[in-house]
Amino acid sequence: MAQRKCSHFLTSSAASLIVFSLTTGCHAQQPAAPTGGSSLQLQPYTAPDQSASAGVPAGWQVTSGNDTVIQLTGPQGVTVNLGNTFVAKNAAFQPGQRGANGIDLSMPYSATLAQKLGMIIQQNAALAGKPAPQFTLTSSTPIQLPAALGQCGRFVANATSPQGPMEIMAVFCSLPLDSGGAYKNILLLAQAPAAVAAQAAPTAQAVFQSYRIPTAWLQKKLAPFNSTATAASVAQGAASLAQAQAIMRSTAGAAAGADNSANCFDLAVLRSTPTYRLPRSCGGTAPN
Repeated sequence: MAQRKCSHFLTSSAASLIVFSLTTGCHAQQPAAPTGGSSLQLQPYTAPDQSASAGVPAGWQVTSGNDTVIQLTGPQGVTVNLGNTFVAKNAAFQPGQRGANGIDLSMPYSATLAQKLGMIIQQNAALAGKPAPQFTLTSSTPIQLPAALGQCGRFVANATSPQGPMEIMAVFCSLPLDSGGAYKNILLLAQAPAAVAAQAAPTAQAVFQSYRIPTAWLQKKLAPFNSTATAASVAQGAASLAQAQAIMRSTAGAAAGADNSANCFDLAVLRSTPTYRLPRSCGGTAPN
């Protein structure tokens, strides 16, 4: 099951982005209180399908909540988008062209993380019939993760839009290539006009800090787009008991891997856990 996205956030401001450093988690059910002594109060919101939750500031509105994706709009053109997933086919980039069967775009898996982010921005602008925005990265920080989870990073940028200069921050992850030649890309972002970005930043960051994804949903989100149907193999009949047992062992191993991947994504990407506190199974130096 691939958690989908609603990509209008990349078109309403000519695909400009904001990259916030996240310190959220997936296990708690209630949004976390803002840090730094802020008196900002957030109204708890849970998506109707129970796939994610976040806090909503006064005067803000939730415009979408489904399949781990929550989108909010605030005053003065500020937006926050949590958990968008883009499924890419490993092929040459073709702006404005969608793939079939759930593929959102084509882009080479060998591209750098920053290049992939740029291609997703360009793709969404092209689908909206708008020119690709001009944006300049001002900060790019990799996130420590095991290779099995792919690559993740935090980005900060300035961008142009029809509405004027925008301030941009995002967390972007490109997951491993699967057996079908596709891979998922997960994006969390906020954006604001440059004139109000400094004022809006603490509120937007508090929303980011409140984002939660239940573990079961996070495992689905991180799962390969094309996955082997082990249960179907069993149902079709293994040639021997030994083969059936091998399939079950493989299934158990995959489940354990999914648990670890979800835990590592939660700790490193959502909670921003420093490397020295990450367990070794997540690419850190702390004991497991």
